[in-house]
Amino acid sequence: MFFNFFSRQEPKRFTYRPRYYNPDREPEDSQRKLSNQEQFANQIHNSWDRKRTYRTKKKFGSSTLIWLIVILALLLIFIHK
Repeated sequence: MFFNFFSRQEPKRFTYRPRYYNPDREPEDSQRKLSNQEQFANQIHNSWDRKRTYRTKKKFGSSTLIWLIVILALLLIFIHK
């Protein structure tokens, strides 16, 4: 193996092929892109909304109420003694 410490490497090259541009189709593509972005935004919003409502239901569920009643009952028992 031969190492050359004083020379620099050649820059890496790539081939660039430009895409075909059709000005007649441009408005149609931009509308499609906008509608896809709006759909994606709506999906995210709906997903967050569902998670938010699930958390609130879970937060104030029946099991929480039962635990609260048990703790209050224990506190009343210890206070009366």
